[in-house]
Amino acid sequence: MLPKLGKALGAVSAATHSARHGNNGLPLSVIGADVRIVGNIFTQGEMQIDGQVEGDISCHRLLVGEGARITGEVTAETVQVHGELNGKINASSVVIAKSAKVIGDVIQDSLEIEAGASMEGRLVRKAGSSIKALEAPAAKGNGASDPAEAPPPAKPDLNQEAAGTA
Repeated sequence: MLPKLGKALGAVSAATHSARHGNNGLPLSVIGADVRIVGNIFTQGEMQIDGQVEGDISCHRLLVGEGARITGEVTAETVQVHGELNGKINASSVVIAKSAKVIGDVIQDSLEIEAGASMEGRLVRKAGSSIKALEAPAAKGNGASDPAEAPPPAKPDLNQEAAGTA
């Protein structure tokens, strides 16, 4: 009897292990629909958020469920949004599903926005621009100079014009 029970426990353990790890073998963390987190989240694995998060999120892959609401900056390799996200997204690949509502800038290499999605913010492609130039304007005193002002247009000499017509 014990060997059979041991095999059954081994099978349950393997099933639990695969359910807690994503497709690429990284750990998978799930924030349920009834959970509200106030604070930043950092993981090297994958995250699925179905609840509410008020804070920044940094992970390898992020899936924002349809009922999820996130307020904060997201940094990940891949981001897939089905719910609400209010904040900047910085990722290599971003998918905004038709059920999604995103308010904030999206800095990415690859972007897909499904018809019906709500998107409000700037879309910036990483490879095509300098992100640092977009994030903060140059401050005076840092070596940057203001453009030279053009001289005002010359005023006509009314005495000379009057002498020429008289």
